[in-house]
Amino acid sequence: MLDFWFTLSPFLLGLYYLAIFIVVINILLENRNPLKTHSYLLLLLLLPVLGLIIYLFFGQHIRKRRIFSKNQLINSAFGQKYIDEYLTPENATPIHKALVSEQFDKLIRFLSRDLSPLSENNKITLLRNGEEKFPALLEALKQAKNHIHIEYYIFTSDGIGLQISELLIAKAKEGVQVRVIVDGVGSLGLKSSYFEKMKGAGVEIFEFMPVLFPSFTSKINYRNHRKVVIIDGITSFTGGINVDDRYINNGKYPTYWRDTHIKLEGAAVKTLQFLFILNWQFVSGQPWRPTEKHFPKTEPSFGSSFVQVNASGPDWDLASIMDSFYLAINSARNSLRIATPYFIPNESIINGITTSAKSGVSVELMIPYASDSWIVQAASMSFMKQLLDAGVKVYLYKKGFLHSKTLTVDGKLAIVGTANMDYRSFDLNHEVNTYIYDPAIAIQLNQNFETDKADCEELHLSEWKKRSISKKLLESVCRLLAPLL
Repeated sequence: MLDFWFTLSPFLLGLYYLAIFIVVINILLENRNPLKTHSYLLLLLLLPVLGLIIYLFFGQHIRKRRIFSKNQLINSAFGQKYIDEYLTPENATPIHKALVSEQFDKLIRFLSRDLSPLSENNKITLLRNGEEKFPALLEALKQAKNHIHIEYYIFTSDGIGLQISELLIAKAKEGVQVRVIVDGVGSLGLKSSYFEKMKGAGVEIFEFMPVLFPSFTSKINYRNHRKVVIIDGITSFTGGINVDDRYINNGKYPTYWRDTHIKLEGAAVKTLQFLFILNWQFVSGQPWRPTEKHFPKTEPSFGSSFVQVNASGPDWDLASIMDSFYLAINSARNSLRIATPYFIPNESIINGITTSAKSGVSVELMIPYASDSWIVQAASMSFMKQLLDAGVKVYLYKKGFLHSKTLTVDGKLAIVGTANMDYRSFDLNHEVNTYIYDPAIAIQLNQNFETDKADCEELHLSEWKKRSISKKLLESVCRLLAPLL
């Protein structure tokens, strides 16, 4: 037997080297971001066999192109109908600068060109944690008359999940059209019996990209990371909070969960509706001709907030979430407040943050004291010295797990969404952010930020430099792999 393997090994080794050569050539020809190219090459070098397997499963764009080519066609075709039929001329172009600070003109124009028109007549309600979100959501669902559209990354069948499911079933039996999208990885815990019960009651429900091998899917690419509820085309909910008892802080779980969500009512709901319809056509394979009931008219006096809703994902031509973060950060003149659970910025974002701080802008960043991923935590920590050197104040949230994804600029612009400040949200996942040009909301978010600082430990450069060489080395290695996380 040993003689057999000794005879065979040179051929296997030759095949392996050939495979590595082909993979390296493929990586180079794709002309990716240099950081991501370097990371994959480093992975192949440090983990000879495992690195090749990881690349074959997660690194190729071929699968992405195959999966989303049809989705791109849907986006292109329906997107134009959406602009032509459901947006008034004044909403299809940026609202006059006099109505919104000229400071954000570049951001507004950029988002408007990506099917994210600036809309007025919106009402925003900030919701802190699941304790505020779920009562408001349940009450709004009860009031549904025509349709309920839902898409979540994580939807569980625990206490709050069952409560929402029973309400959806009841509304479906009343004749309300109920459509639900759950992610095939994030909502992996849902059993087939759950889907059968929902469908049997008249609820239309689909999984977004179901998976065959659950044991290998914790970080699989191209997930639907959005959290969106749309009710009768006029009321919606979106932000960082999934459907899970963990978000309620009722004592069932030991970890306190700090998160931010919004209730959005008004004209901007049209964009969330549009995005839902695109994903519904993708998961169901069914064409859908929207009606006026899906895009109802909003009264001029509905609300006073100016809002843009923007999405990005592997089916989007632009990296609009990342680019809009960059534009927002660089529009800051006085203050910038960022809260995010996963901080692995690319070069543009880290440069924008540090340049703002060096130019005299008061920049504060809040991230978790302890992440749910040690490798992500280590990669995040590798950026701290660069931030502290630039004058950024960094706060580590210690009360529990910080899951909020918010950004405010000068107390005038507030961003609340599903996107983390990392490569996965910028490039791989389907995300959605809400851009609110309303000082009242931005000030309220800043007040929440100040409240949360009481539960944080501030990092100081003098202390940070004292950590061990082994910890610094781990952080540096993880940072090299950051584009793959």
